[in-house]
Amino acid sequence: MAEGLGRKAIILDTDPGIGTPGSDVDDGLAIALALLHPACDLLGLTIVAGNVTHDEGLPNALRLLEIAGRTEVPVWAGATRPLLRDPRGIRALMEGRRRQSVERFWDLPAFDPPTHAAAAGRAAAFIADTVRARPGEVTVVAIGPCTNVATALLLDPAVATAVAEVVVMGGAVRVPGVVTPVVEFNAGYDPESLAIVLASGARVTLVPLDVTTRTHMTPRDLDRIASGGTPLHAFLGATSRPWLRFAMEVRGLPGFWLHDPLALAYALDPAILRLTSMHVVVDLGGELTAGQLLGYPQSARFLRSAPGPTNAQVALEVDEPRFMDLFLTILR
Repeated sequence: MAEGLGRKAIILDTDPGIGTPGSDVDDGLAIALALLHPACDLLGLTIVAGNVTHDEGLPNALRLLEIAGRTEVPVWAGATRPLLRDPRGIRALMEGRRRQSVERFWDLPAFDPPTHAAAAGRAAAFIADTVRARPGEVTVVAIGPCTNVATALLLDPAVATAVAEVVVMGGAVRVPGVVTPVVEFNAGYDPESLAIVLASGARVTLVPLDVTTRTHMTPRDLDRIASGGTPLHAFLGATSRPWLRFAMEVRGLPGFWLHDPLALAYALDPAILRLTSMHVVVDLGGELTAGQLLGYPQSARFLRSAPGPTNAQVALEVDEPRFMDLFLTILR
């Protein structure tokens, strides 16, 4: 599958819930895709608080690498909270959802803690140093809140011109949110960090709910992955089944959404998504709207014009069969 493809240097910035009872597992599937795809040169995982707390996400990442037999991939501790906001309110909402999932669907014993440790240093410094050392070569794929990426840009604004691309899974442009009717979780958890990334001048590609909610991991798909015959495949299958039941029975979906794997898959195969040039504004004010995105396409003729030039390429269309073929072919 990698014939004719150059390997792409990627830093995966993530908030992995896989292994934490009741949490979304799609970030773990994205990590697995990065580990298994022959065109992905995974430089490291950087951990951020979001889907789970940082103290949960860090051992989840280390454990997944141990199970996959890939402990040479470094893991860097990162931001434990948003840049400015008190996360307790949104964390309480997440804990409520998690309890519901655990009580009704989680049927696995506790996992052993990982046996190896994170790399020395901090995630933002690793991102900044790595990108500067390889100008134009490194793609940062941020599948959690953008706190680490924004901190790297604040540490050294030159990162914006040195990075090949920042792919952000987050936001909702023309579809409803999940935190409120207009706010997606990653954008709502730390909206200031997303605003910093968009204002940095970096090449930013936004992968919002507009496309990620058109993807589903169905029971048949999960069976294909779980039958892969390795400890990693068995772990992915076991930890994903409770979340699959939650998505189907509570949300009424045909399967759970593959937000994070889609963002990574785009970085490896850009033809999966169709992009629209936009100026994207992040609402930072309202209690119920902080994290809402306003997207101004270049062709738009609003009475009030866009407050700035294009600052992102926004995915509004997805070739879902192409994505699922890539995803399932690699993971099985």
